[in-house]
Amino acid sequence: MTDQQSKQCILDFLDAFYKGDAPRLEACCHDGFTSIIHAPVDVFPHLGLKEGKSWIAQAIRIQQERYSSRRYTLQSIIVDDDRAAALLQVNLTKRNDQRILQFAVADFFTLRDGLVLGHQSLFDSFDFLQQVLGRDLTSDFARSVKTAIEGK
Repeated sequence: MTDQQSKQCILDFLDAFYKGDAPRLEACCHDGFTSIIHAPVDVFPHLGLKEGKSWIAQAIRIQQERYSSRRYTLQSIIVDDDRAAALLQVNLTKRNDQRILQFAVADFFTLRDGLVLGHQSLFDSFDFLQQVLGRDLTSDFARSVKTAIEGK
């Protein structure tokens, strides 16, 4: 597989995900597909470690229930044979109050046989939660961390 073919595979994966096209996204993924989206699963139960393609439609459905619009801008992509990394700027519009959430996402991919075999994703979940809630959590968080560290 050439770097250009790998790049196109990743672009198709991202486009299908953000457009909410589960069948197309599943078609981009290898049967042994594994995804790890690093986030607190107590808050985001549809994220974390997922194996196989069966979770894809559910994850897209959950996202579509929560967000009326899901868009991304590809900031950069690096491809080296069967590995790729992408940096995205993501914009989600909350369905319940139309507030726009903006955050950066780093995605890492492993490919096999022209399909995505492995996917890892990182984003600042603390900043994301502050945007979802519409308030700054820093002082509350800092106080609780200080208490935990000092043992008081």
